[in-house]
Amino acid sequence: MDTATEWVRVSGGANLATDVTVPDCGAYPVVIVRTVYGRKNLKSISDLLVGHGYATVVQDVRGSGESSGQFSALAQEPADSMETAQWVLSQSWCDGRLAILGISYLSAASIAIAAEFPEQVKAAIWVTVPVRQDLLCFQGGALRLHHTLPWAYMRHASLSQFDPALYRTIPLLEAIPQSRDPLWAAILEEGPRSRLWKQNNLWSYVQRTRVPGIHFGGWFDFLLDATLVPYLEMTKSGAPQRLVLGPWSHNGIIGGSEKISGDVSYGYWASQGLPEETVDTSSPFAEECIRWLDFWVKGTGHLDMESSVRSFFTGHEPGWVEFDAWPHPSSRAMRMYLGAKSPRDDCGCSGLDSRGTGVLSTDIALSENGSDGCESFVYDPENPVPTEGGAVWVFPKAGMIPGPSISSAHLRKDVLVYDSGVLESSLEICGAPEVELYASSDAPDTDFVTMLLDVDERGVARYVSDGIVRARYRNGLDEEELLEPGKVYFFRIQMKGCAHSFGPGHRVRLIVTSSNFPKFDRNPNTNESIYHARQMQKAVQTVYCEPAFPSAIVLPRLS
Repeated sequence: MDTATEWVRVSGGANLATDVTVPDCGAYPVVIVRTVYGRKNLKSISDLLVGHGYATVVQDVRGSGESSGQFSALAQEPADSMETAQWVLSQSWCDGRLAILGISYLSAASIAIAAEFPEQVKAAIWVTVPVRQDLLCFQGGALRLHHTLPWAYMRHASLSQFDPALYRTIPLLEAIPQSRDPLWAAILEEGPRSRLWKQNNLWSYVQRTRVPGIHFGGWFDFLLDATLVPYLEMTKSGAPQRLVLGPWSHNGIIGGSEKISGDVSYGYWASQGLPEETVDTSSPFAEECIRWLDFWVKGTGHLDMESSVRSFFTGHEPGWVEFDAWPHPSSRAMRMYLGAKSPRDDCGCSGLDSRGTGVLSTDIALSENGSDGCESFVYDPENPVPTEGGAVWVFPKAGMIPGPSISSAHLRKDVLVYDSGVLESSLEICGAPEVELYASSDAPDTDFVTMLLDVDERGVARYVSDGIVRARYRNGLDEEELLEPGKVYFFRIQMKGCAHSFGPGHRVRLIVTSSNFPKFDRNPNTNESIYHARQMQKAVQTVYCEPAFPSAIVLPRLS
């Protein structure tokens, strides 16, 4: 099992450094992996596959690692990947059967192979497929700052040198000079409607992929939608698709021994981590991958495809559940309406300040209790609500830990808190919650942020899901429209998918605010181009919860 470095010459004259490992003499099915992060970092994956009878081709994409040429994020990948596949198919050690392994950017780097070689590609393994800008760089029209900026930064410097103070750069466009990273400038200049993704047409390859695929996603992965949306699209092809969702961060889906999310340990069988030292199938992730490849590529082994989704439920009595489709076919919309404030003593909540808390109830009449039906707060972009837990990217100096524990976000005066009564029995949800928010602002543009939490008997609040909407994009990314100050608008906030059980004695909590920084960029509350803005101003935000404006959270409750 020797590894040889080959140089694949592609159009434009670039030579792509490619490590080829073959189990022994003869021809084998080949797993192709293309990476921007250095092919040598994937040795454990290659060794695992080769040990189970697969040849591997691990390649540095153009302009990365030892490959020559100019790196142009995503734009270069379709053509280069297809030329690489043609080269592989012409080699004596390839028996004509291919498989794709894609993890984050690696998925986008190989998606064209799966689409354009449907006869040769027998199976694919996907761990997030970031092929749409609204899934990779933006959410609800707001920039996913916490990973987009460091990712652009690492194109010209080590992340170990990244200074978190860059997050606060005003104007944000100047955080990285265009001369050093034109992609950063292009993303911000064109915003969530950027032509970059349309020109590269990566989504079209997803739509044309018709091979059996297994998709892995993490509840604490900020790119969870980049798993769910391509999975749903590929199911339309008729080719068998499998979805596995667990309590993992973006880094932790295949990474080592990560078993802890925040302050909660879900145990070894939830970690799905590849072994760091060994090359056997002693991890669930490895077992799932080898089983999938063996069945669809080699025609060996057995797969139980009666249930296409395997999901880990967090919260009360955590564990794995199998069902037929995503979202869960038994989920039903359950509205919990935001109600007026009640004294903290009445709600029994601990760890909260003296402002009182709002209520969540399935009974809209609770909003009619003599209050004015609204509550206001001041959003100051110079003092944003800090990101705490949740679905975030982890890297040196990030200062953020993915996971469920939220200790202080509720204590600020610029955060509204809404609590349900104490649950008498468990409440299970599976799907993507939504918030139907009626709100106004005295600013021409602003953000509204929501977070769903599970509060236990001791008052400890744990993250379940979150969402954001940028007001100017409230009617969709293709329709930018500023606010009329003081006017009440309807905002639909799509929250991140989840599978969670609220236990007996717990409370459902929704918090509403206007920032979650640096997970998302700060809205300056002006009518300027956000990324060119040099000035920020405070905004008075008002949330309405009355019969005329019934703000609510819609939970995908299991019946």
